[in-house]
Amino acid sequence: MTILICALVSGAAAWALTRFMRHSATSDAPILHSWLHVAVAAVLGGLAGLASSWAEMAVFVVLAVASGLLTVIDFAEERLPDVIVLPLLGITAVLLTVAAWITGEWGSLLRAVIAAAALFVLYFVMMIFSPDLGFADVKLIAIAGLFMGWFGWGAVVMGACLGWVSYAIPGFARMFRTTKGERGSLPLGPFIILGSVLGVFWAGAFMTW
Repeated sequence: MTILICALVSGAAAWALTRFMRHSATSDAPILHSWLHVAVAAVLGGLAGLASSWAEMAVFVVLAVASGLLTVIDFAEERLPDVIVLPLLGITAVLLTVAAWITGEWGSLLRAVIAAAALFVLYFVMMIFSPDLGFADVKLIAIAGLFMGWFGWGAVVMGACLGWVSYAIPGFARMFRTTKGERGSLPLGPFIILGSVLGVFWAGAFMTW
């Protein structure tokens, strides 16, 4: 029941923010008029229902809704607007602090902060040498680092790796299928989100540290 409620709340919140999402975009791409953001938010929100406390659940529902909006905008424009990313970073940090206070998981909070800082620095250095990696992706990985770090270092390592793996597979296929003059790259943001979610769920089976 909790999973269903979280899915419905997340999907409804994403639907309510549809106009905000389209206003935050700079184009009128067809995907912005789909309901993909609602579906993404509902699925990830349902997973948030598996959290062990209401405080953690609140964090993950917020992340689910924002992930839906960012996924659609990034696919539409290869851009992650600061109007969503920057508040999300602060809100996530605050809500995780509340979760640590409620649950007593201060060690998890410290690990989350360290993971976010480490991934931010790593991606910032990578951005210097990779023209396809934008500063918005660097900020998003810090948010993902907070999320993954809350669960453990195994989730951080696996989530970061799976983000690149999930990006590389369709990326290579698209590169070989594009015609001359077409852009062959894909936005990284949705795959950072996908990798972090997969990392959290798979780390418990493969990397429990």
